[in-house]
Amino acid sequence: MRMGVLTGTLVLAVALTGCSSSGGSKESGDLGILDRDDKGTLKIGYFDEQAFYSQYGNAFQAMFPNMTLEVISTEAAANAEDPVAAMEKLIDEQQPDALLLTEEQYAALAKKGKLYDLDAVVKQDNFDLDSYLPSVIELLKARGGGKLYGLSPSFSSQALYYNKDLFDKYGVPYPTNGMSWEDVMQLAKRFPVKKGTAGASLEKVRSDDALYGLTLPVQTTDSFELIRTIGEAKGLLYADRDSKLVTFDTAEWKAVVQSVVDGYKSGSISAPATGNGGGGGGMGGKLMIKGMGGNSTLSFGPDSMRFMSGQSAMSIDDTTLMNMMGVGTNMSVSTNAKGGDDKGGGEAGPGPMGMIDNWDVVSIPSDPAMKDVTGSMKLPNVFAINASGDNLSAAWEFLKYANGDQLAKTSAKSSPTLSSRVAYKTDLGGRNIDAFYTDKVNEQSLLQAETLPAGFANSFAEMAAGQINKAVDGTQTVDEAVKAIQSQGQNLLTKALASEEQA
Repeated sequence: MRMGVLTGTLVLAVALTGCSSSGGSKESGDLGILDRDDKGTLKIGYFDEQAFYSQYGNAFQAMFPNMTLEVISTEAAANAEDPVAAMEKLIDEQQPDALLLTEEQYAALAKKGKLYDLDAVVKQDNFDLDSYLPSVIELLKARGGGKLYGLSPSFSSQALYYNKDLFDKYGVPYPTNGMSWEDVMQLAKRFPVKKGTAGASLEKVRSDDALYGLTLPVQTTDSFELIRTIGEAKGLLYADRDSKLVTFDTAEWKAVVQSVVDGYKSGSISAPATGNGGGGGGMGGKLMIKGMGGNSTLSFGPDSMRFMSGQSAMSIDDTTLMNMMGVGTNMSVSTNAKGGDDKGGGEAGPGPMGMIDNWDVVSIPSDPAMKDVTGSMKLPNVFAINASGDNLSAAWEFLKYANGDQLAKTSAKSSPTLSSRVAYKTDLGGRNIDAFYTDKVNEQSLLQAETLPAGFANSFAEMAAGQINKAVDGTQTVDEAVKAIQSQGQNLLTKALASEEQA
């Protein structure tokens, strides 16, 4: 689980009353100035009072000593079945002025007109956006329908990790920045597959002592996800809302499916375990992050363990993997001996036995026609302002602090995510940290995800994964799998659109 799943679902609600000089106008974009001597009450909706004061409250209180801070628990909204609807209800009922949102909440609430357009106040205060990674601002605007409705102090993205010792041992040239997915999969094939996994079923190709050319992120939940990722990097779409058509039975999609199925069947690519995610059975564990906001626990799967223990030559992953290998933040690791079950005991320690040290990263694969456009960037924390709030000057003052240069500097070494301000890149001990900063926004895939009927993408992926598994097992051909995905996918889309019209 990414750090964003924990921190991104937190809510910050700010309600300020009795300020003497807030002034300003919503229409003009002039929100006035919050003076150090202003008095009032600041209501904060946050998951944990101690964590809030550690991360934000103590310093903000020092900046405005006459403010009274009240922390309100938002645990129910964060854990709701529909976090977007729960957040919208919280805004309507409690009218907070500022909010800390997940990327998904941010996009949905901006679309519904719930958030305040920051473009004018950014210009008014000359707030420094030039030191931000441009892709972060581009993603915020893309998710905001072209406007800037929030600021994100951090981001996460993926890179291609590689084990230098394994590449040296088998005489394979190191991967490089800007490689295509085809190039990476060809590299993966050059490592020997152990235990006769080639041609085996999807279950048998996952062997505890196998050597893999490429393992996948812990977030990979099914065998279709890699296919979708590669296709979207090529600019391929599998469904279109306007035409009401699924377009998967094409030469381009078929080529992607064939290459991935071949990788799964040969064992050069670790196949995700059905229903378990993270690349199949084996050892998993948890990662304890010790940061300014308190301790946080992240779960990781067996593919992460395989790379760390030297069973994988390459791995696609985000910064969680480097954190687990003791780089980038304070951490400790506990591993579960059997299957990564959260109920398992596990031994706490600095890391798994035999953790590799001779590794580096290059940029995540992309398509030569859409260089560096991968869609791997995520925003775990987005600070925004309630468009109908009455105390916008206070909300904006807090956004400036939470996204400011000083806080970015002090928190850069304690967060498992990456600072949006490029001056504070994580130190990888001489390794290629720039690999995480190359990702460009895939606006086409974002638009598809936002316009397709609710729930359709998940239903399509589940169906497609079932057909891909049959192709890997040899019970049907790739051609048959593609045609089945096309036919069944069209049925799913037609039903989803019909249900939406009836609602």
